[in-house]
Amino acid sequence: MGIAPGIIWLLYFFIANRNEAKSFETVFRVFIWSAAFTIPAAILEHALDATLKKATLQESLFASFVLIAPIEEFFKLLAVWVGAYRRSDFRGPMDGLIYALTAALGFVAIENALYTLRLGPEILWSRMLYSTPAHLLFSAVWGYSLGVARFVPSGEIWIILRGFLVSVLFHGSYNFVVALDPAKAKINLIPLLLVFAGVSVYLVRRLNRLSPYPYLGDALLIVCPDCEAYTPESSGKCRRCGFNLAELDPHAPRFCWKCRHRVAPTAKRCPRCYVRIRQSDAPDAHEESLKKSG
Repeated sequence: MGIAPGIIWLLYFFIANRNEAKSFETVFRVFIWSAAFTIPAAILEHALDATLKKATLQESLFASFVLIAPIEEFFKLLAVWVGAYRRSDFRGPMDGLIYALTAALGFVAIENALYTLRLGPEILWSRMLYSTPAHLLFSAVWGYSLGVARFVPSGEIWIILRGFLVSVLFHGSYNFVVALDPAKAKINLIPLLLVFAGVSVYLVRRLNRLSPYPYLGDALLIVCPDCEAYTPESSGKCRRCGFNLAELDPHAPRFCWKCRHRVAPTAKRCPRCYVRIRQSDAPDAHEESLKKSG
């Protein structure tokens, strides 16, 4: 029961993306990495005595904001960094959020199981109603930062760090409310979770604005002269109208598959969003057509 939310998420992703096996493979990898990182996080917290036990105000603040929140958010972020961040399946800004939520579910699944084994099954319902969505909301912040940072030419680490620090602030605030009055925490946490949820919805909307184009592959795109639709140059024919791309002007502009910025035919990265661009399987074809035209 402790790992059920994570398994349900993975099954949902598999069904929704059954035609993209590689994407599911990457999501599953992030889930496993995050579940595995629960162990060193727990060991580190135990060694530092980072628990929400009855303590002074200063001790509760220190445990909440300096120990528990940074440790747990770091290991969740590390799972995405190791499992997905530099891979080709990280195709757009929204993927940062998807992989962050997956890492949160992998982490909280094992955490729920450990709490259930230690405190009994009665703890599971409060964990599923509070801790599971809370971890998702914490991770959404640095997931947003990963999605933005992955496609910018500079300032990558600083963008990720800012998102990480805000997620630590959210996580620490949640822990501190629990530490202040565990008996009333179920009531006191509701407005806090609603605020976190509102921030997450705002971030999702911003990511949607950053991802206005459908994914057409990770190779160069051209504009079909017949129907004016973007289509991969390597496909040979326009995906919308079937126009034969062999008849295309060899000097026609090429575009980034991610942000549609114009790029050189031999570009390996977009100069605007810095995303990797896969070269055509027949790289000499463009040069040959230029020679014939010229």
